[in-house]
Amino acid sequence: MDKADENRQEMADVSAVRPPWAGIVVSVLCTIAMIAIAWAVWDSLPEIVTTRKATATRPGLDMPRLVVAGALPVTLVIIGAAVAGESVLLRRLRHRINPLLVASPRSRARSVNLLFVMLPLLFVVLQTGILLRTAGYDVPLEKAVAVGLGVLLIAVGNLLPKISPSRIPAGAAGHLVLAWQRSQRAGGLVMMLLGGACAVGAFFFPPLIVAVASAFAVTATYLLMALLTAMRMRP
Repeated sequence: MDKADENRQEMADVSAVRPPWAGIVVSVLCTIAMIAIAWAVWDSLPEIVTTRKATATRPGLDMPRLVVAGALPVTLVIIGAAVAGESVLLRRLRHRINPLLVASPRSRARSVNLLFVMLPLLFVVLQTGILLRTAGYDVPLEKAVAVGLGVLLIAVGNLLPKISPSRIPAGAAGHLVLAWQRSQRAGGLVMMLLGGACAVGAFFFPPLIVAVASAFAVTATYLLMALLTAMRMRP
């Protein structure tokens, strides 16, 4: 297959992939939900919210309640706009980028769908916990965040083995790609176990410590994948 045929096949693959409708719908609904939550507790929020108390070594930090209530919805909109812009740019520059550095259209669609299904749900949990706590309610925000992070890690671990590059070259580079893909299976399993441990551990240990430790353990998971890849590359 010559270069022109490869390009035509790649454009056909791109056209065949449906937009990430699940992520789009969930993101819109979660944005509406966050705005509704803010509207419901608006009168209970102080006009000026202290987000950081003053100490002997640093000043306090106060924000208007509009900033506190609108920070997460605006952040989600910005992330959505950034990903959409990056998708357009990637499509235009795809032929100038090494295929090893670009996920296949189907893998990218799965990743975007996952991002905009799980992240907005986590934002809704954060929005609810932060605003209710700011309004004076006692809510287990840290525990909810740790459980949400655990669920997110489980979803990412399930997706990880399904991510593949847009093209597998011949020779040593192709061998490297295949070795990395095989390592993604083990990495995905480890990440799913890590997510389960994070979600369950939040009920038995300090949730904030569990969440931070789990976040750092994600790096260790990718280091494990790199080690497995190196071992498979050995003759």
